[in-house]
Amino acid sequence: MILSSGCSERSGDVFREYDEVFIQSVDVMSAPQGQGTLLTATPYIRNDQNTDSSMLSIKVKIIDKETQLIVAERDMDMGYVKAQSLAYNGLSLGVINPGNYEVETQLFEEGQLLDSWSRSVTIKANSSADQPADILLTNMNLVITQFTDRDTKVVVDISPGVYNQGGDSKALTMVVTAKTDAYTAYTESDELGIVKGSSQLRGHVRFVLPRRAEYTFSVTVEENGREIITSEVTETVKMDKIERSVTKNYPLVEEGTPVESPIEEGTSSSEDPTPGFEGLVMCVVLLLAAVIIMKKGGLESKKDGKEGLNGRKRR
Repeated sequence: MILSSGCSERSGDVFREYDEVFIQSVDVMSAPQGQGTLLTATPYIRNDQNTDSSMLSIKVKIIDKETQLIVAERDMDMGYVKAQSLAYNGLSLGVINPGNYEVETQLFEEGQLLDSWSRSVTIKANSSADQPADILLTNMNLVITQFTDRDTKVVVDISPGVYNQGGDSKALTMVVTAKTDAYTAYTESDELGIVKGSSQLRGHVRFVLPRRAEYTFSVTVEENGREIITSEVTETVKMDKIERSVTKNYPLVEEGTPVESPIEEGTSSSEDPTPGFEGLVMCVVLLLAAVIIMKKGGLESKKDGKEGLNGRKRR
């Protein structure tokens, strides 16, 4: 079986504020298992509080999108997550039939629902053994392991996740780029070798970077020297805001994927929510202007008439 994954999103009925415990992202991978497919969901739980969390647990449901029935469900204890840290663990469930599924992950703290995350996946029937590799970049783990040069530089370990949802690959090379501006970029690479079909792994590179700078990260995978995919972290990474030995996890989005951004205040949308409203306002303004002009003209005419009458009396 081959897993084709859609975008992740937070469920609409769950809201969270900053400085809380929440699901930062969820990886969903697959592997053939007898007559079916084994789906592995790996939730990344972030604790942005200044205190350790209470006892946490995860519930994962696999929902058939056509029937809306739960085809698999499993719970897992996450334990405690330390303050200002990230924890993750994998949970596997079996799916027998190909089709479209929703992977729903819920986070509980002492039985109370904190957050919910969903992801659409499509499981296809196995193709021929000689099908080409289909590489997907999932997310990027970042951890500062050391401060150097009187804390002006940081040693950073980067581990992007790679999933091959096709056949066996040829030799793969991963290239990670950390860029501060259009003229300054740092590049490191890792030889991944051959990645088997329906398997996953993490690359690993190490950077020594100026600490007080902001970086954008991109990851490229090459197969026998040919670029096959490039993905990027959509947010800017501020190194001086990251504590040592704290693992940060960032989703990787394929280059060229449109990212929605809110309309800034004071700008107008191309789709007016009240079509024709501007025209109506303009008509009202013109009518008011015409009325004012007519009244002004009438007053001036009366004034001229009175002046003429007074003139005749003087004669």
